[in-house]
Amino acid sequence: MAIEYVLFRELVKDIPSTTYATHDLYMHPAKFIPQVVRYVINRYTRSGDWLFDPFAGYGTVAIEASLTGRNCVVWDLNPMLYLFISASLYNEPVSLSDFDVDFNYDEPFHPRWSNITYWHPPEFYSALSRMWGYWHDCVDPKLKPLIAIPLLKVTRYFSYSDEKIAKLYRSKYAEEKVRKLLTSNWRVKLEKMYWDYARRVVERVREYQRYNPRGIEVVVLGSDERIFTSRYIVVDAIKEKLDRDVDVVITSPPYLQAQEYIRSFKLELAWLGFSENFISLLSKHEIPYNNIEEGHISSKTYEVFKREVEKLKHDKLLELYVSYFNSLAMFLNNNHDRVRNVIAFFVGPVKVRNIRIPIDVIIKEHLEYLGWIHEKTLVDTIVARRLFKVDVNPATGIRDERTPTEHLLIMRRGT
Repeated sequence: MAIEYVLFRELVKDIPSTTYATHDLYMHPAKFIPQVVRYVINRYTRSGDWLFDPFAGYGTVAIEASLTGRNCVVWDLNPMLYLFISASLYNEPVSLSDFDVDFNYDEPFHPRWSNITYWHPPEFYSALSRMWGYWHDCVDPKLKPLIAIPLLKVTRYFSYSDEKIAKLYRSKYAEEKVRKLLTSNWRVKLEKMYWDYARRVVERVREYQRYNPRGIEVVVLGSDERIFTSRYIVVDAIKEKLDRDVDVVITSPPYLQAQEYIRSFKLELAWLGFSENFISLLSKHEIPYNNIEEGHISSKTYEVFKREVEKLKHDKLLELYVSYFNSLAMFLNNNHDRVRNVIAFFVGPVKVRNIRIPIDVIIKEHLEYLGWIHEKTLVDTIVARRLFKVDVNPATGIRDERTPTEHLLIMRRGT
């Protein structure tokens, strides 16, 4: 197998940093670094081509597509994808005055989440509900995604969650933070913090616009809740099917034993107006918690490592292993024939207890079974990560270990 060892931050010279433009408006547990996406764009696409990311997360592929003149289709289970894409690709004049909110709005918004007061003391909840009431009732829909960014950051800070990490987590640090805030002039701090965050959004959006984003087509498909019709729309990438051809798939799916991304955004989703029942439903569709049975994947390496996992005699680990790879295989089975040229998967060889699982090799073998040809795999050493470091993995209840490398698997369509 052709393997190259690289550092994407050094390999791709036309990107100044991983957080340039609008790539860092809001935190995300596992952001796709833009250098990986730009590498694939530069090497395997031309202007006007179509990119596809079925696990779009923050929307990195859409941002890079807009800056390079490629069209894109992006999917994600998380309905926040719409907000991230709209804010990150905002290409109209923007100024700080656009972010005016009524901090004392007289129609407060109350999230439909029974656990909301666990995360906010009454004083903070009262202030936040008025700000969010104004956002829901009065803000221009075009500006809502932009204004939501500083609102969400303030909401995280004025809560019992630890705002320094993406995972929703009530830490001792956060409890001490709340205690100190309540003994201070916290309302002044809240308003100042909102405006500081708003100013940063304006600066980042203007920076993005200085890169001259192109007028491209962006097709966004995320989960949604239609409140007035009580209808839930769940975008489960492993079961969805493309309705158009694309040139390149470039994606970084959730990792085996990944952090729970929907659960990480429960607080944000609640304040944005989504119901507790809808959020709970989305959690059940997360990879690898969606309980997909075997029968979709064809890989000898998958079978070899499955036997190793079976030796651990840990039913939950085995269930996650089977569900994870069969989920990814189901997605590929449903959609690979709509891809004209290249499928690029960015994944890491995660460790299950003492077993390092070669995810890229298993995906490679399954794609070869489907008729695709392996071009190469680029191995990148992880320099920094946004995932919340824990001693015990929440998916399995066993000791956690960070993945040292990430692998970009490049597969070409066979003749």
